[in-house]
Amino acid sequence: MIQHIKHLLGRRNLLILAVFYTCAITLLFFIPGSDLPNINFSAADKIVHCLLYFILINLWLIYFYTKMDFQLDAKWIQVLLLTILLYGIIIEILQGQFTASRSADIFDVCANLIGSLLGIFFFKRIKNSFKT
Repeated sequence: MIQHIKHLLGRRNLLILAVFYTCAITLLFFIPGSDLPNINFSAADKIVHCLLYFILINLWLIYFYTKMDFQLDAKWIQVLLLTILLYGIIIEILQGQFTASRSADIFDVCANLIGSLLGIFFFKRIKNSFKT
């Protein structure tokens, strides 16, 4: 089973998947709030942000990990974290500037950071399974 997953997640496929996912969530963040499902749970928005960024950082970490022959040091992880955090801040600013029904929210940025940090922790726990 792991061999099939590794084949599907080849370097090129991982890059395509990471870029596609990044573009998809970028578009998702600009959908008017009225077009999104209404959930009667106050923290749902923040949980969604955490989950989206958990997946985002893991896709990019796995791609760079395999691209760099399974050697990804802390410096590269920090650069990726800062890049994704900057991406999230820019998205929030653009939401506040260019959408009528969405606004910039510092708590969304915090949720993005939490999701990214959880993603890094998860990646560090599972990264060795990609070597075999």
